[in-house]
Amino acid sequence: MSADPWAWCYYSRLRLAGGQYQVSGHEYQVEPMRCDDRVQVFKKATQMGFTELLIIRALHALKHGRYPQGAMYLFPTSDEVSLFSKSRFKPFLSANRGAIGKYVRETDSVDIKRVGDSFLYFRGARLSQTIEGTQKTSSKLKSTPVDAVFFDEFDEMDPESEDLVIARMEHSTVKERTYLANPTVPDFGIDKLWQQSDQRVWMIECDHCGRETCLELEFPNCLKRQRDGSVIRVCKSCGGEIYPKDGFWVPQYSGKDITGWWISHLNSTYKEPKELLDAYENPDTDLVRFHNLNLGMAYIKAEDRLTVNDVLLTCGPDKMAMSSDGPCCMGVDVGGKLHVVIGQKIGDKGIKILKMVRVSTFEDVWDLAQKYRVQSAVFDLKPEIHKVREFCATAQYSCFGCDYSEEQKGVAAWNESNNVVTVNRTEICDASHKLVTTPGRLELPRKDAEVEEFAREAVATAKVLEEDKKTGSMVYRYRKLGADHYRHALNYLLLASVRIQAVARTGKGVVSEPIRWVY
Repeated sequence: MSADPWAWCYYSRLRLAGGQYQVSGHEYQVEPMRCDDRVQVFKKATQMGFTELLIIRALHALKHGRYPQGAMYLFPTSDEVSLFSKSRFKPFLSANRGAIGKYVRETDSVDIKRVGDSFLYFRGARLSQTIEGTQKTSSKLKSTPVDAVFFDEFDEMDPESEDLVIARMEHSTVKERTYLANPTVPDFGIDKLWQQSDQRVWMIECDHCGRETCLELEFPNCLKRQRDGSVIRVCKSCGGEIYPKDGFWVPQYSGKDITGWWISHLNSTYKEPKELLDAYENPDTDLVRFHNLNLGMAYIKAEDRLTVNDVLLTCGPDKMAMSSDGPCCMGVDVGGKLHVVIGQKIGDKGIKILKMVRVSTFEDVWDLAQKYRVQSAVFDLKPEIHKVREFCATAQYSCFGCDYSEEQKGVAAWNESNNVVTVNRTEICDASHKLVTTPGRLELPRKDAEVEEFAREAVATAKVLEEDKKTGSMVYRYRKLGADHYRHALNYLLLASVRIQAVARTGKGVVSEPIRWVY
């Protein structure tokens, strides 16, 4: 291959959105632009220039035949593809017609560009189609063989899209994958991948003592207020002022299969250290957004995500019950397997779970309902709408399919005519979170393998603040972090419990109480 991507960019004097490319202020970009490792992860703050960097790297590789089958550059949605293509990619080509534009030929679509003898595909990672009720897919992601894939804003993408896209490289000898994102939740998305990498950080050599400091690892102690009110970056060893231009990349764990980079606004010459320290010390600052967007660090408040320990602390001394005289309530999440949670309402606001199990058919669920004397059940309405409605119509007890809706606010809406209960997804997840964390409200069976699986799935969702694509306003939503079937089964159980009598413990066992509790 001809000159490496960085040299090509620098000596061709490519013009980017902010003007002609220059090394000054972007020293941290040189090594990543030259890197051709198979799997790379960029955990970063906003506006650090990596989207342009990766596009340049892809164009250089396509121009020189490194990706004969082409490359795919993914954004979370198709709308973002269209916006990027029109507002950034097309102007970039126009500004660099001699170095790049002459090699890129227009097609009839904004999401396909011919570069030399190959193609650069821009795609949205949203999966909108469903196969047999459970498997999400996308024809645009399935039908395109490529040699390299770039995931931009990986944390915002459908988790299922990654495997679908990687499968497009099965017939490639190159198989390059690059992930890029502002991190969100710990142990999820870009943060999870970066933890599996060699974890490269930008080490700055001190002019005074010769020792090295990583600003990201030392924050906030790496920033120091001066008497005049200004703030400087300081060496962790001697306290002398240090400068990002004197940095270099150092892996914390050598020999890993994944190359990982972490960079933040602490190393940006366009962000004053004082602005960062002021924001961090301001009690009104949203620390989640500050860590995610300014520090490039995964962060979540304790009240926005359950932990496995939170769940297991609710375990009682009793093993799972083999049956029950009732009255019981039941929540069922519908997918490849049906995740079933059965319990009783205890007193005013308590639930004792008697059984949690994964079964294969609706007939299995029917048998469980009979065995535990279920009087109220709520199912995941989708994707098996017809089967759920058939079950509800046949059941001789309160039985509803649940539809999550952002428009539904406050208490759940129970439609007796079609057996559908509508509830706000964020609000019911908040309610189940509170059920787990409020002492004495939830009792699980004694810990065993299934209870541990329940705990793992119950915590595989977290509350994050994100932009509503329709309105542009910021809203809280629960983001799926992995298999979370049992969490939703718990949500449905909580809904079902509203429509049965509570049982109260007495010296002789349990007695029924009137229905009076609303979650």
